Amino acid sequence: MRAAIIDYLTVHAAMFSIFHGGHCERILWRSWVASTVVEFGFSCLVWFFIAFLYEALKFLRQQLHKRSAQKSAERMSMEVEARRAAHPPGCPQAPSPLPEIKGKTYGEHLFSSDHIIQSLLNVVQIIISYLLMLVFMNFNYWLCLSMILGLGFGYFCFGWIRHEGVNGTECCN
Repeated sequence: MRAAIIDYLTVHAAMFSIFHGGHCERILWRSWVASTVVEFGFSCLVWFFIAFLYEALKFLRQQLHKRSAQKSAERMSMEVEARRAAHPPGCPQAPSPLPEIKGKTYGEHLFSSDHIIQSLLNVVQIIISYLLMLVFMNFNYWLCLSMILGLGFGYFCFGWIRHEGVNGTECCN
């Protein structure tokens, strides 16, 4: 029976452009066919989890960015304290305790470990977001609902933390 369903889907499976129900779906790849309710339910759980991980990844990227900014601020603070300790207050020849602000060169910033990690995580986030979009475009109620619930649960777990001090530049949720 399973082979007959897979053969039917291989030959006749046109992509529905309307929302529909049912449990017999080809999901992303030719080899991922959910032909039973159990397989389809497992597929919905997988996409719920992937959607949840998408929200967790966005949270992780923001936390890494925050940590990088904190390290930079701490480095600057230590430099100020070192300058203050080297020259007593009221000394006429004492230079300003504020360090000269030197920005990183383009190359230093481009090849910093923080930027490389952020870039790799951004690529993973883009891949996951496109996969979520493609599965949503199956227009199956249950797959769509499982992803929406996964994104919602991920936002519930991480969204309130993420919005503390966010500049809101992300284009797509």
